[in-house]
Amino acid sequence: MSKNFFIIDGHSQLYQAYYAITGLTTPSGQPINAVYGFTRMLRKILKEDRPYYMAIAFDSKGPTFRHLEYKEYKAHRKPTPDDLVSQIPLMFDVINAYNIPIFAIQGFEADDIIGTISKKVSMENIECTIITTDKDMDQLIDEHIKVFNPRKKEIRDITKIQNEMGIEPKSFIDVLALSGDSSDNIPGIPGIGIKTALNLIREWKSLENVLSNIEKIKGNKKQENLLKYAELARLSKRLVTINIGISLDFNLKACHLTNFNNDRLNEIFTKYGFNSFLAENHDNN
Repeated sequence: MSKNFFIIDGHSQLYQAYYAITGLTTPSGQPINAVYGFTRMLRKILKEDRPYYMAIAFDSKGPTFRHLEYKEYKAHRKPTPDDLVSQIPLMFDVINAYNIPIFAIQGFEADDIIGTISKKVSMENIECTIITTDKDMDQLIDEHIKVFNPRKKEIRDITKIQNEMGIEPKSFIDVLALSGDSSDNIPGIPGIGIKTALNLIREWKSLENVLSNIEKIKGNKKQENLLKYAELARLSKRLVTINIGISLDFNLKACHLTNFNNDRLNEIFTKYGFNSFLAENHDNN
């Protein structure tokens, strides 16, 4: 078995599962749709990709360093639905029964945990796959790191980014700094969308080069906005940059998938009414 590493964006995938499946409850009436969808996705990866290593990252409660710098960060997001909140500890039970390490660090997002771990893994020359629907993760892609979007069933690697965008993956940070990111309420430069931002970074290579050459950029309104909102773009860059150097207790060997606790999994699946999972339980020896 090749020593590949899979790291899952826990909250991203739990949300995807929650909205993809509705009306599912345990025999006792506890909503269980998100847990079912997440577990189905997890089991598919374990069966088809046979990861040697795996970890799952989750956001923590409370503000992050991004909220402290920009109080409007993600301000438009609705609170997590109560019937999803109630499923998070149930999901942790399933993950723990698979003996997969869970990472969550106060003050940081799952993105920062994934960024830090994936880069550590990449430095060991181990192939790393990030499971997420978050486009911001494109900035992490390198010769050993790729991103798989389960919703689109799309794998994104260095070649795809270069061919599709005409930039290196890490330059996507500068693109988002200019265009902003409405999903996270990151402002960027008014009037500059993703296409214009990509064109500017292709030509000038970095945000600072763009801001140093405003007089050479075509379009009076564009020049005016770049001048007026330069600091907003710099703020946006700090907000969209995934921190790849956070302090965390990471041990590669601890992420090696060994025997699953099948007795516990069967107990959980029986309790939740996941009868199809009982029939197809598998090991990872």
